[in-house]
Amino acid sequence: MKSKVFVGVLFVIALLSGACSREANQNQPVTTTTERGSSTAPPAEEVKKRDNALVRVIHAVPGAAAVDVFVDDQKAFSGVAYKTVTPYKELSGERHTFRVRPAGLDSAQPLAENSEGLGDGKHYTVIALPSEDGRSVTLRVLEDELVPPSSGKARVRVINASNDAGEIDVYPQGKNEALFSGINFKSEGGYKEVDPMSGTLEVRPEGQNRPVLSISNVKFDAGKTYTIVIVGHTRTTPRLEAITVEDQFGGRMAMR
Repeated sequence: MKSKVFVGVLFVIALLSGACSREANQNQPVTTTTERGSSTAPPAEEVKKRDNALVRVIHAVPGAAAVDVFVDDQKAFSGVAYKTVTPYKELSGERHTFRVRPAGLDSAQPLAENSEGLGDGKHYTVIALPSEDGRSVTLRVLEDELVPPSSGKARVRVINASNDAGEIDVYPQGKNEALFSGINFKSEGGYKEVDPMSGTLEVRPEGQNRPVLSISNVKFDAGKTYTIVIVGHTRTTPRLEAITVEDQFGGRMAMR
């Protein structure tokens, strides 16, 4: 009996290890598209061979000026404005301390910092968020888990970066079943595979029917991965809105 349990444990560990390694073994570049343009990152497999990870930054602090993001003591991302999603950048696959400072003020006290270990060949998003009272900045480092969705499906996640929206549900307009439920501030709903769709998404306070935000012209294509970041305020300016990030395998790397 004990040997069977031991074999079962080993099987589960093997499955988990295989799932974790899928991302780092992808051999296609990833093209990221937002309303501000597109960029293409090298294949995770190549990045892994260089003992590096891929990191991007999203500025989700409403009303805040542009920021610089330092990795340990080096400036890695410059002049990141509100609602900007930077291209991925290669960083060594080890533990780093990320610090956010006002743009151009290299010696200023950091507005926020966070330490995170990076895995070789993996993708991460560093997101600057408002604090609960809106008076300061917090920093989260999220794993992007960029692997192809199942055939005929899209992958979607939602990040709640609004400090006054409370827990939120996300519904396709006209549907009774939520796409995501109960996403807390500073949290993400995790990736979910969905059927391709186009239309409007409604962001509602948890358990309520009246939307606080309608996101029009949403399109989820099969084979693509989407991150929707809810930013802004429900009662003051800047108002609640969504940043949509589309990641797709394939694309041509720019010549360097």
